[in-house]
Amino acid sequence: MNHIRNFAIIAHIDHGKSTLADRLLELTGVVSKDKHEEQLLDRNPISRERGITIKLAPVRMSYELDGERFQLNLIDTPGHVDFSYEVDRTLSCVEGAVLLIDATQGIQAQTISNAYKALEKNLTIIPVINKIDLPHADVPKAKKQIVDFLGIAEAEIHEISAKTGLGVQELLNDIIKKVPGPNFNENNTELQSLIFDSYYDSHKGVIAFVRIFDGQVKKRDKVRLIADKSVFEVSEVGVFGPELTQVESLQKGEIGYVVTNLKDIHQVRVGDSMTAEKSKNPALSGYKKVKSMVFASMFPTDASEYLNLKKALDKLYLNDSSLEFTPIFSQALGAGFRVGFLGLLHADVVRERLEREYELDLVLTPPQVEYQFENNTYLEPYVRIFMVMPPEYQGPVMTICQEYRGRFITMDNKNQITLTYEMPLAEMISDFFDRLKSVSSGYASLDWELVRYEPVKADKLSLLINGDPIEEFSEIVVQERAQEKAQDLTKRLREVIHRQQFEIKIQGQYKGKIIASERIAPFRKDVLMKGSKAVGGGDVGRKRKVLERQKEGKKRMKMIGSVEVPKEAFLKIFNKK
Repeated sequence: MNHIRNFAIIAHIDHGKSTLADRLLELTGVVSKDKHEEQLLDRNPISRERGITIKLAPVRMSYELDGERFQLNLIDTPGHVDFSYEVDRTLSCVEGAVLLIDATQGIQAQTISNAYKALEKNLTIIPVINKIDLPHADVPKAKKQIVDFLGIAEAEIHEISAKTGLGVQELLNDIIKKVPGPNFNENNTELQSLIFDSYYDSHKGVIAFVRIFDGQVKKRDKVRLIADKSVFEVSEVGVFGPELTQVESLQKGEIGYVVTNLKDIHQVRVGDSMTAEKSKNPALSGYKKVKSMVFASMFPTDASEYLNLKKALDKLYLNDSSLEFTPIFSQALGAGFRVGFLGLLHADVVRERLEREYELDLVLTPPQVEYQFENNTYLEPYVRIFMVMPPEYQGPVMTICQEYRGRFITMDNKNQITLTYEMPLAEMISDFFDRLKSVSSGYASLDWELVRYEPVKADKLSLLINGDPIEEFSEIVVQERAQEKAQDLTKRLREVIHRQQFEIKIQGQYKGKIIASERIAPFRKDVLMKGSKAVGGGDVGRKRKVLERQKEGKKRMKMIGSVEVPKEAFLKIFNKK
């Protein structure tokens, strides 16, 4: 048991986690050098194209040190704040964490956030400065930041280049020496394991990723899911090599997978405990339920694809427990779902996976925050944002925070400026991040967490077309942003609705008042001409009578006419927003 080492790689986005994982796989002989794709553990094509990790990825390695053979279970983790729940899962299954810092960027917001998560779980942290081979690397500065922020001795900090492999051998040796072996209860021989991820296979059913804390599990064992209370017979167990590799059993301390053969994807929940059928072991602590932060409506462009969309969302939910969805119906777009996400990147990745992996063509409304309504008052979600930047950008960043209704909390000026603000979530998910990157020349990094709901003067902003509300464009808006949003939305819609034979009025309504309005003029037919002959002769009075009759006819058309907003219009509007 002392020869097992379970550890994760944690870092800010793009600091080299997946590249380091590649070098470790080469050193341990899992793959041959120069005979595999870069970022081997990032199997998802979206991850590869975007250059970011969006899913945790476990792998087992074997390595000999000082004449002893060690089993190393590595879990690579995402770095983007939208996928921080993946880091939480991972850290519950390991005893150590490699904290990676880019030598050209130094400590960033997610570096600190992930480090604190590891400290909370009492994990052994091994700090590593990566990309020391780059011309702009500032190793002394990065070392000082690690010492100041985390209180780690400078002598314990590794210097490596994950790209070239420099220093990786020494790092691997140190991982084995410093990361402790798994703890377990000597008196408990019954199975006790935690499900930290899963996915659905059409032939094998749900495949659960598990960490075994006590006991063992093997093929044909009868096991029970504690939260779901389901009992099933294990049809296969195995490890990640990184491909699924079948083994006879998974022992205490090990990380691997269990094939459940369960076809109901909702039975196997991430964070649930798995134990022997008749065991009285309690559930492990699991994970705090992840709460969706932003919501969008999702519709198939082809109404017949509704059931396929539901099946696809069900399958994504299996290994993305943060995803939540409920059915809705739109007069304009038909049947669809209201979907909850952790952030804008999360929403974009889910949309892209649905379109690519399940070949769906979708209309996705702009993500919005969810307000609470209590005692006739709207409550707005507030987040605490944590920003790290060079000192020269402090002023511009503080200015835009004020523009986005931010409230200053604290500032730290150790090497880099660290600013903490509280801000409405609705402001942060607009274009705040783009503005932050712009005013800081790309150097500022951002992390955030939900802190509370606060009362706010807000109401529903409705969009009316010829007096009829279009719910797809309606949203809760704070009073000070209502005029701006209404004007923007009515102008955009005016650009995408085609002229018709009657006048079209597009209005923004807030608290029962029209606060923005646009008009689309009707086509004007020359009613004074019939064929090649003039109607009404040259008499002005007779001409006026003909024009008045046309005007009355258009009024009647306007009253009974139905303005059709094509799906293309929704796509144009939503893509712009």
